[in-house]
Amino acid sequence: MEAPGRIWFGYIVAVVIAVVGLFTLDLLAIALAAIVLVATVLGEWYRGRQAALAAAQQRPDLGDLLARWARGWAYSRGFPRPEGVAGGVRIEIGEPGRRVEWVASDDTATLASLIDTVRATSEAWLSVVTEDPGGVRPWLLDGGLSAEAHEEALMTIDLADHESRELPDGYHADVERDGGLITATVRSADTVAATGRIAVVGADAVADRIQTEPEHRRRGLGAATMSLLTAAAREAGATRGILAATEMGEPLYAALGWQARARLVVARPAAPRTPVESHHG
Repeated sequence: MEAPGRIWFGYIVAVVIAVVGLFTLDLLAIALAAIVLVATVLGEWYRGRQAALAAAQQRPDLGDLLARWARGWAYSRGFPRPEGVAGGVRIEIGEPGRRVEWVASDDTATLASLIDTVRATSEAWLSVVTEDPGGVRPWLLDGGLSAEAHEEALMTIDLADHESRELPDGYHADVERDGGLITATVRSADTVAATGRIAVVGADAVADRIQTEPEHRRRGLGAATMSLLTAAAREAGATRGILAATEMGEPLYAALGWQARARLVVARPAAPRTPVESHHG
């Protein structure tokens, strides 16, 4: 019997016993009805509490998740190790127009001060990890920042659950490892068709820069490249995968078993700028 059915059954039994007790003036029956009622109420409370705890355990800790992703992403790009700050991390990017970037959760206690800091810093970016992008964007706009029109998906997977896809005929791949950085290059004859990398930091493997050349797209190369990288990451000791997916890449990763845990809303001080094709993917 399902939980709601058990609950209603308990109420019905308590009422029936109470009615019988009242008609027969049987104090024992009335006491039994009270016991059944109390047990039903306590059982309902306990099941609700367990359900809430299970939901809390399934909900990712966004602060921990963004810090783990940022470490692997910075390692992949050759940036200095991210510096922990209130509400997130600070990464020295050192690129034109993107000298420094803060990656933060949407905790309102720290987000306002970070927005002020980013607005006052030249060539600064702010990426906010959130489950509610619509609620974050007004904060950014009111704080004088310009948010990108699109969002990225912060996705995770248990690497043991990753789908395996083979390279199509006519392609071959080279997988190389340099410390914790693993790269895959897929070729057709001598022509590079797809590339990707994954950075292993502890038990985490952060995928980055998964790219397929336009003339080789829609042939399954992206999925095959991811399979090669995650297999190599497992051999290197990683158990969890993390990545930031563009709108185009998210369906590919979802088909391989990745799950979106939050969104990344990217912003910077509102000012004329040169468009940037890729943020984190």
